[in-house]
Amino acid sequence: MIEVFAITDDPAPPDPPLRAIRCDGLTALCAPAGPAESEPTVDALWHHEEVVETLMEDRDLLPVRFGTLVSDEAAAARAVIERREELATRLDHVRGAVEFAVRAHPRAPEDIEPQGADSGIDYMRAKARRVEAARLLHEPLAFLARDCVVRPGPELLSAAYLVDREAVDGFVALVRRLERAHPGLHVLCTGPWPPYSFAES
Repeated sequence: MIEVFAITDDPAPPDPPLRAIRCDGLTALCAPAGPAESEPTVDALWHHEEVVETLMEDRDLLPVRFGTLVSDEAAAARAVIERREELATRLDHVRGAVEFAVRAHPRAPEDIEPQGADSGIDYMRAKARRVEAARLLHEPLAFLARDCVVRPGPELLSAAYLVDREAVDGFVALVRRLERAHPGLHVLCTGPWPPYSFAES
């Protein structure tokens, strides 16, 4: 079995033990799979992430999620060829960009969270404040990004932003300015990451 780490169209060979499996203009970057385990270990997850991040430093790629295994190189090539057009389109979409994750929580939940409101009006007002706070964070970041994905969840905002490499410093600076402008919010920005959130349509 071999593990697939990423898809690219960069012809540069990766460092061993990674192997480049070329297929119709695209390349699957793979390595022999480790021993099969019933549950993935934290070390295995971090190893996968470190490999993909290292590859990302000098080439554009579509990261492949941890645990993507195929039987051999021929199976990897078939998998890429079957989705070649889609993969090439997604690779073009992320070319020259990286992913940032942004999460925001209210520092004092009672000021913005709808839970525990005394009446329906209080609940609606708190919910409106929550929506407005998320909008004030998200819209400037989305404007600076090439693409974005907002995820549902308990956070005020949980989003991934596809940011051009040359705009990274400006994006991070904007996150800091927004957090200063909204002292009632705790904003966590992590990255740059491989563009996992934008690798599949």
